[in-house]
Amino acid sequence: MLRAFHILVVVLLWACTAYRVFVLVRRPSRSFGSVAVCFALFFLALGFTVGLPPLYLRIPWLAEAPSLVRLVQPVFIVVSVFWLNMFVVHAAGLTVRATAVRIAAASGALVAMITLFLLASPGDDAEDFVRAYAKAPFVTEYLLAYLCYFAFVLADVFRLTRRFAGGAQEGPMRFALRLWSIASLVGFAYTSHKAVYALGTRLDVTPPWQEGPVSTTLSGLVLVLFVVGLTAYLWGPQIEQYRTYRTLRPLWRACYDVMPGIALMPPGVRAPIDLRLYRCVIEILDGRLALRAYWDTRIAERDGEAAALVAALAAKARDEPVEDGPAGLPALDVAGLPALAREFRTLSAAGLPARARG
Repeated sequence: MLRAFHILVVVLLWACTAYRVFVLVRRPSRSFGSVAVCFALFFLALGFTVGLPPLYLRIPWLAEAPSLVRLVQPVFIVVSVFWLNMFVVHAAGLTVRATAVRIAAASGALVAMITLFLLASPGDDAEDFVRAYAKAPFVTEYLLAYLCYFAFVLADVFRLTRRFAGGAQEGPMRFALRLWSIASLVGFAYTSHKAVYALGTRLDVTPPWQEGPVSTTLSGLVLVLFVVGLTAYLWGPQIEQYRTYRTLRPLWRACYDVMPGIALMPPGVRAPIDLRLYRCVIEILDGRLALRAYWDTRIAERDGEAAALVAALAAKARDEPVEDGPAGLPALDVAGLPALAREFRTLSAAGLPARARG
C-alpha cells in the first residue's frame, strides 16, 4: 500500500512537472515565479523517483552503496524546497536581501549535509536508514542539518502564507495559501517525527515503529497539499479571468452582432483566456464609443449606463440615430464592466432585439 502511494506521488509529480514545463515553453513571457515552480517540481520529482527501491537498486553506483540514496534524495528535496521558497518569496515581493539570506541558508545546509554524510560513511541499509545508523558518528548530525533547513523553509512559508491569506481575494488564491499553511504544519510533523526518531535511536530509546513508512506518508501528504495548493495558485488567476470573460461575453456579443467591425478576431477563434478577456474589454469599449450617434443622454441620466446601452444598440440595429447625439461619452470605469454587463443582460432580455442578445 505504501509503495503504491509512493508511485502515485511520483506519477503526480512528473505529470505536474511536464505540464508546467509545457506552459513555460509555450508562453513567451517567463516570470521568475514560473521558472522557480518548474525547478521546484522537477527536483522534487527527481527526489521521490530516486527514492523508489526498485529504481535506485538498478542504478549501478547506487546499487553498490544503497545508503547513498539517503544523501541523493534529501539533496534533491533541499534544492526543490529552496526553489519553492524562492517562489513564495517572489510572490510576496520580498527584497533582494531577503532572497540572499535564503540562498545562504540553502547553501549552508547542502554543504553541511554532504560533509557530514561523507564523514559518517554509513553501510548499505537504505530502507531503515535512521534505525540502522542513528548511533553512528555524524549520521544524526547529518539528519538534523537536513531537517533544520526543512523546518526553516516550512516556517518561512507558513509565516508568509498566513500573512497574505487574510488579504487575498476569495477563491483559488486564498484556498492555495491556506493549503500551504496546512502543508507547512504537516511538514513540521514530518521533521519533528524524523528528528525525535533519530535522537531517540541515538540515546537508545528507539520507538517501536519503523521510521521510513511514517516519514514517507507524512512527506507524501505535504507534497500533495503543496501541489494542490500550487495548482490552485497558478490556475486561480485564469479561473477568475474566465469568470469575468463569461460575464462580459453577452455584452460583447450584443455589440458584435450590430457592429461586427469592432472585433479583431472573429468569434470561435481559440486564444489564451487572458488574450480573449483583453480583446473582449477593448472591443466593448470600442463598441460603446461607436454608439455615440445612437446614444440617448436622457436615458443614461434617468435609467443608467446599462439602459442607455440597450437603447443605443437597439437604435443601431434599426439604423435610427438619435437627434443631437453627444460629441463624446463619459469615461467608463473598466473595473465596473462586469457589473454593467450583468445589468445589461437583465435589461436586454426585454429591450434588445433577439439578434443582438448575448
